Amino acid sequence: MSLPAALPEASPQALPSPGTGRPAGKLIESTPETRALTLLIAEDDPVSRGLLSFCTQELFKEVLLADNGLQALTLFRERQPDMVLTDQVMPGLTGLELMEAIRADGDRTPVILMTTVHDRVLLQAINQGVDRFVPKPFDLAHLVRTLSTVAAEVVNRRVVERHREQEVELLRYRDTYNALQQESARRKERHVVRHDLLHQVIPGSSARWAINVAFTPRDIMCGDGYSVRQLFDGRQLVFLVDAMGSGMSASLTAMLTTSFFNYQVDHLHRWRNFDLATLLERFQEYLSSVLFEEEVLSCGFLLIDLKREELEAALFALPPLLLRRVDGSIEKIPGRNPPLASYSTPFRVNRVSLKDAANLLIITDGVTDAPLKEGGIYREVLEEDFLSTPTLSGLKKRFLTRIEPGNLDDLTVLHLRRLDLPSQWTWSGRPELNLAGQGRLIEAFLAALAREIRVPQQQLDEVELILSEALTNAFEHGCLGLERDEKQRLVESGDFEALLSELPLPPGARISLKATLWRGAQQPLLLIEVLDSGPGIPAAALYAGCAQKSLSGRGLAMIGRLCDSLFTGGPGGHLFILKTLDQGESDAD
Repeated sequence: MSLPAALPEASPQALPSPGTGRPAGKLIESTPETRALTLLIAEDDPVSRGLLSFCTQELFKEVLLADNGLQALTLFRERQPDMVLTDQVMPGLTGLELMEAIRADGDRTPVILMTTVHDRVLLQAINQGVDRFVPKPFDLAHLVRTLSTVAAEVVNRRVVERHREQEVELLRYRDTYNALQQESARRKERHVVRHDLLHQVIPGSSARWAINVAFTPRDIMCGDGYSVRQLFDGRQLVFLVDAMGSGMSASLTAMLTTSFFNYQVDHLHRWRNFDLATLLERFQEYLSSVLFEEEVLSCGFLLIDLKREELEAALFALPPLLLRRVDGSIEKIPGRNPPLASYSTPFRVNRVSLKDAANLLIITDGVTDAPLKEGGIYREVLEEDFLSTPTLSGLKKRFLTRIEPGNLDDLTVLHLRRLDLPSQWTWSGRPELNLAGQGRLIEAFLAALAREIRVPQQQLDEVELILSEALTNAFEHGCLGLERDEKQRLVESGDFEALLSELPLPPGARISLKATLWRGAQQPLLLIEVLDSGPGIPAAALYAGCAQKSLSGRGLAMIGRLCDSLFTGGPGGHLFILKTLDQGESDAD
């Protein structure tokens, strides 16, 4: 290799081409990006090291020089350069050993190896992840092109990584934004969907009733909606909607129609004479401004009069009503109305007697059209499951065991049920007003129940827990009038049971327990009623839960987990508990 006569003063932009004495042209194309990089050069030959430094100082922000492998490794760990150019044969560490030490720390800094062509060295370098080779003796033009190429790769990789980090940050921001929007949509949906009678007992002329709803949206953009409203004249009005399609359009239709229904109900007192037919006519008029010409709407209206024990039903392309009589027989009540559209059509209203009704079911197509695991759709086995299970909770459990998960539509099921059912077995008792007396009453009840019906031990244990929590709640809150904060203070102060026994009972304090067993379905239904002399439990307390560190409210939460349904209402403290029993000779799984 021929070197310039005055190396320090020579310009790297016009170095002689080796062996020719002619200028090699412009070898270095520095850019703002490459000028931001640092290069480490490891070369033991001082002349070559000086030439390499001279040729690269205009290309890089900083050039670090090492005259052996150990010094190069120390500089690398201290200064963290962006690229490494190393000779192979050096004292201390060879170029391959230097690269092995760098790679051992998990570092992927580009390493360019200068070496004579040797198959064994090249193969080992490739296996260790070398980025480029520069043969010795090296050509300056080729060396600079190699360094420039690797430098561009480093810059491009960092640009990509920076963009990826920005994209990740943007996605994180979008995820946060979407989560906030989804929560806002959920709040709006919960605000629009109404249930005036949630967990409440509804008095009728000869029996007490209750309404349960199972509402399971597939996602935030839900095409189903419902509303259960208590009217000013004592009747109940129910609305179910299943909008066509999915996503935003169906969700908007469901929310708009449910909101319109609620608005009409809130202003029914302005009507001179309210009837279902007039409401349906107004609803059809409203749809003309909401639906596209190609859209249709499946929905249902129920006007329930429990004083007369009858209902009016108008179903538009919804599955038939399923009505169970108190004797256990099942009746289908089809709607016979096509789906509603943007134009008005005649409609038909069914009148159904509830005088001997046990429960009634109204559902959307998302339930009946759900695919079964063994093939077919749930519509084919719905009547069988309804015949087997006396409660909405039990029906939902059977549904989930039968259907193919992962491809479900929005699911809405509404269940109207009678709480006072004819029974051949009734049990009642009144405990002594202390914890020991409650325990004796529970033992007597369980013994009587076990003589009447054979159920798994696990369910007997669950019934025992339900009664224990219900009677304790009646004693503490109904008889003694303990508020949540006061109970929390007594528990934290020491022996709660001892302090409880010292509290005076007010005059007229009492607790009673009544239970009936209804066999109108294939699975028997146990109805438990706990009555105390207190002011009663607000329905909101049954679904409000309890604070994480609070000891109050946990009893009601446990009862809710162990039973099928839980209601409150009537004079004084009434708690109605429904639990389906499995008959069998062995313990339940």
